[in-house]
Amino acid sequence: MAAVNLIGSYNYALVALSVLIAMFASYAALDLAGRVTAAGGWTRALWLLGGAGAMGTGIWSMHYIGMLAFILPIPVAYHWPTVLLSLIAAILASVVALGVVSRQTMGWFRALAGSVLMGAGIAGMHYIGMAAMRLPAICQFKSVLVVLSVVFAVLISLAALWITFHFRDEKTGIGWEKLTGAVVMGAAIPVMHYTGMAAASFTPSGMPMDLSHAVSISTLGTGGIAAVTFIVLGLALLTSWVDRRFAAQTLGLQEEKLQQSEAYLAEAQRLSHTGSFGWKPSTGEIIWSEETFRIFQYDRSTKPTVELVLQRVHPEDAVLGKQIIERASRDGRDFDFEHRLLMPDGSVKYVHVVAHALNDVSGSVEFVGAVMDVTAAKRAEEALRRSESYVAEAQRLTHTGSWAWQVAGRDALHLSEEWYRLYGFDPEKGPPAWEERLQRVHPEDRAKWQGVIERAIGEKSDYDVEFRILLPDGTVKYIHTVGHPVLNASGDLVEFVGSSTDITEQKRAEVLLASENRLLEMIAKGDSRVLILDTICRLVEELASGSLPSILLVDPSANRLRHGAAPSLPSPYNEAVDGVAIGPSAGSCGTAAYRAEPVIVSDINTDPLWADYRDVALAHGLRACWSTPILSSAGKVLGTFAIYYREPRSPTALDHSFIKQIVHLASIAVERKQAEEALEALRQAQADLARITRVTTMGELTASLAHEVNQPIAAANTNANTCLRWLAGDTPNIEEARAAAMRIVKDGKRAAEIITRVRQLFKKGTSQRELVDVNEIIREMIVLLRGETTRYKILVGTDLAVDLPQVMADGVQLQQVMMNLMINAIEAMKDALGTRELAIRSQRMQNEEMVVSVTDSGAGLPPQQTEQIFNAFFTTKPHGTGMGLRISRSIIESHGGRLWAADNTPRGASFCFSLPTKAEAHE
Repeated sequence: MAAVNLIGSYNYALVALSVLIAMFASYAALDLAGRVTAAGGWTRALWLLGGAGAMGTGIWSMHYIGMLAFILPIPVAYHWPTVLLSLIAAILASVVALGVVSRQTMGWFRALAGSVLMGAGIAGMHYIGMAAMRLPAICQFKSVLVVLSVVFAVLISLAALWITFHFRDEKTGIGWEKLTGAVVMGAAIPVMHYTGMAAASFTPSGMPMDLSHAVSISTLGTGGIAAVTFIVLGLALLTSWVDRRFAAQTLGLQEEKLQQSEAYLAEAQRLSHTGSFGWKPSTGEIIWSEETFRIFQYDRSTKPTVELVLQRVHPEDAVLGKQIIERASRDGRDFDFEHRLLMPDGSVKYVHVVAHALNDVSGSVEFVGAVMDVTAAKRAEEALRRSESYVAEAQRLTHTGSWAWQVAGRDALHLSEEWYRLYGFDPEKGPPAWEERLQRVHPEDRAKWQGVIERAIGEKSDYDVEFRILLPDGTVKYIHTVGHPVLNASGDLVEFVGSSTDITEQKRAEVLLASENRLLEMIAKGDSRVLILDTICRLVEELASGSLPSILLVDPSANRLRHGAAPSLPSPYNEAVDGVAIGPSAGSCGTAAYRAEPVIVSDINTDPLWADYRDVALAHGLRACWSTPILSSAGKVLGTFAIYYREPRSPTALDHSFIKQIVHLASIAVERKQAEEALEALRQAQADLARITRVTTMGELTASLAHEVNQPIAAANTNANTCLRWLAGDTPNIEEARAAAMRIVKDGKRAAEIITRVRQLFKKGTSQRELVDVNEIIREMIVLLRGETTRYKILVGTDLAVDLPQVMADGVQLQQVMMNLMINAIEAMKDALGTRELAIRSQRMQNEEMVVSVTDSGAGLPPQQTEQIFNAFFTTKPHGTGMGLRISRSIIESHGGRLWAADNTPRGASFCFSLPTKAEAHE
């Protein structure tokens, strides 16, 4: 006879209790999942284990009470070790569940794997619990329902994991959402249990039961299990609530600090003009900080996009910006660049963008970075660069370099570009060492320079020193250096800062000025041209180290250059080039004279201009020759000035300036001497012409002069006869005879004086100046021309100043002037009607001058020709030469005076001349 399965029933109160426990356990699971997720480190491990214990206890309690709800018509006991094992299985399943849902992300693979493990744990807990039953029956399972229960366990676990993961956030599940999720989970979890119970069937058995370690559960025991479960789950929730409250307080403080930090960050970004951004190339999403919006001048309501960014990029930088964005999006690498923004109002901003690439949980690249408004810095940089450019230009113009060097080691800390140029160092090679800088100082000034430096270091004081430097090419420069000490906080000397100024031009100018004054003095003293030119050459040797100067003078009669001066050139060489021809290929000097422009030959050995003179130059060790023509003020070539060197060499800008100044001095000396020679010749010609004029004039006055001489001679004869009569008487009248003899002597002197004056006017000789009495000269000329004035019935009147001082003059030349003016007046009146008067007046002026006027009552001056009458060869006389007044004006002007003419009212003319009364009258 076949066995009959036992028919069981359910205690629905316990079933409801099991479902309630399931819901309570689900709510606890949701709450504990949030705590595990929020925790970290050891705290996370404790929450994971404690939460798994509470959750596993709840699931196990739901299962066990559900089994107790199943009632069989036979006694049922439970093997407690096996029951305990089922509890462990439940806890392990809870560990898996909380571990999965507390992750930051939960993909499908992780969710499926977790649901399988959790479902297997729950199913294992169920069937281990079934195995703990001790009853007088055989338990059998329907495989289909067993499999279905396991599937339900897995699916329910998957649903539970999903619900728990999405409602784990402590802020999200505090209300109905978390409660609803707990109800759904709590209702679903018992489904697996009761499916598994349905899979079991019990058949009575006569076999005795093994009741070792088996216990029976009473109603009180069931209540105790439920109570313990609620207590465990309640304690878990209470702990979670306390921790949540504490976490909430902590989070509130953290949020407050975060908000404060964000406010600080926003203010810092505003102050530093630095905005932050986030960018996901895969989605195009861009997040901007408030400062970033301000920098790009977009409203906060605007959604940032790459297109909006590119709209603000300056057109000239748009291609670069687009390339960087595309490359960053493609390669996912950090980027760092600067570009400009063109704002709607037309203003331009400079921004510096820095971004760092990160990979999110999905593996996509996102960028976090900063955009800095560096417009002010750029403008300051440009201003600084402009300022540095101005400083560099100012240093270049003033030939002043700045420097700084530290005392320890004497290393240079700063050397300006102009300093490198002054000292002839290459800035590309870096700062020169102390020894290199020391070697630049001229050997003769090195000890002096070192002494000043050492004293400044010892005294921690400023220093100011002038010295020379010697460059590798032989150039010598004069340097003025000023240094200032820099002390640290302890008062120790750390470094010196200062400047170095090239004063070569100033020094040369000082020497040249002194030399120019000395040369002008030599010229004024009448020193020979040879001595003057020799002095110029020695001046050049003093200023240009290693130079061999030479001056050659043009011989216009032979179109050649003659030796002028070359004190340091070998005498055989001077003899060889004396008389060198002027031509297109005649060495440096002959070519320079031919071209009337400088000829620079840096290497005589290779220059074709020296083809005919190379051997003689090289034989005397001459390798370079720079020749410059000496030009007159009219541009005529007077000679050449040349500088020779014994090594190939090219002139610097400083050399050109120096040569120009020397050539100017040489031209003054040469041209002044030539002008003096020409002037002397002109003076001689003028003196000869004046003498000829005097002779001609005296020839015209022969009759008057004969009359003047005859008068004292006739008087002497009369007085001689009278003297003889007084002596021939019976009683000689000695007194009367003596008186007559004295009159004879006087008449003889008178005749001799007339003849002396005439001889002086005829005499040919150089001008000799001495103190003369102008009034006496006027009187002599009146006596000399008395015959003419008597002949034409001209009344001569004089008004001569009594206090008229003597003047430094040539008496014969002044006699000529007076005679010329008086004869002109006589000739102007000889045919005039009415009274003929000749008035001569002398007067002393207040400005240390005297004025003599000769006034006639003749026809007067020709109309509109007051000045023209003083021109050479201009005359109003039928037989005049036109030279009298011209010569007279030249004589007066050579004495530092003036000669002029004016009409008289109502008729006649006045001729006046002034003379300085100082002893140092003009030569």
